[in-house]
Amino acid sequence: MPDIQLRFHHDMLVLSAPVDVTLSRQGINAARDRQYLNLMEPDVVTDAMRLEEIAGAQCLVTPTEDITNARLAHARMEGDAKTLAHAAVKIVSDLKPQHVLAEIGPCGLPLDASSRASLNENRKQYADAARAFEDEQIDAFFLNGFTNLDDLRCALMGVAQVSSAPLFASVIVCEPDSAAALREADARARAASAPAAGTPDDQVLESVSPGAFFQGYELVDAEPYGGMPANRAPLAPEQWPEAVALMVDQGVSVIGFETPEPAFKAVAYAKQAAEITDRPLLAQLRVTLDPNARKPAPLKPLDEILDYTPDTMAPAAVKLYGAGVQFLRATGNATPSYTGALAATVHGLDVHR
Repeated sequence: MPDIQLRFHHDMLVLSAPVDVTLSRQGINAARDRQYLNLMEPDVVTDAMRLEEIAGAQCLVTPTEDITNARLAHARMEGDAKTLAHAAVKIVSDLKPQHVLAEIGPCGLPLDASSRASLNENRKQYADAARAFEDEQIDAFFLNGFTNLDDLRCALMGVAQVSSAPLFASVIVCEPDSAAALREADARARAASAPAAGTPDDQVLESVSPGAFFQGYELVDAEPYGGMPANRAPLAPEQWPEAVALMVDQGVSVIGFETPEPAFKAVAYAKQAAEITDRPLLAQLRVTLDPNARKPAPLKPLDEILDYTPDTMAPAAVKLYGAGVQFLRATGNATPSYTGALAATVHGLDVHR
């Protein structure tokens, strides 16, 4: 695999989308069973990841967002991080992608920024997670899905303690109104499948807490799911410049954000970051549309679209390209068709400066 740093500020590159939705269509709860799939059913994950590679993603992201010991403990797999890292990297590497990114998500531990012991414990979570990849061939670490800047600082410091590999980092950011709309859309998507489970729609909707936020295809509700804490509210836009400054200060190679908001908001976040730093930028567009929906989304101006489709991903990618973004990714309920739309749009382009 070529050194990804040689491509910074040159080639437009697309990251693979999470494979959770692809797996969910096979009746698999990936958020719950991801670790076991990597170890016991690697062919299933390989097939899902292959669709992303075929769609045109140059950078394949390992399905290891929950590799910190705190999250593995909820699956009774604490201490198995190294085994899981090897299995996940092998799944991705066997597809011979241009680049492999090792994903590490928030550990989910309570964090008291005024306590040295709490900070040290959190940093250790990320240092141990990075150490699990020390014998693997990866291009960079991808610290993704953060909504707490103190937690992000711990993650960056922990990984830097044990590895000199390039760092990609990304936070979730959006307006409070957009976050509320996203929660409602996610709740209704969840309610749509309620009759099959024997749960009335209104009970499903009432069970969604005001601070709930989707992680992948699973809802992080008032009760912690999969070891993640409740109320993982996104960063507010006014916190985004502070997040960028933190990432620059900690030596992050690629500075990223994830948002469910319309393209013009994503462009604004990219331009804000470009005013602070000239480092490569990563934009992740969160798909909230029900992946099983058959009804096409109504035609709207691109700047008003909340529910991205593969068709609207293409013009959104053009706008982000014009704002100087180098790395693009579809997340949330994205399927390989979204990755394909991004890859086809920016194929062969150099970064716009």
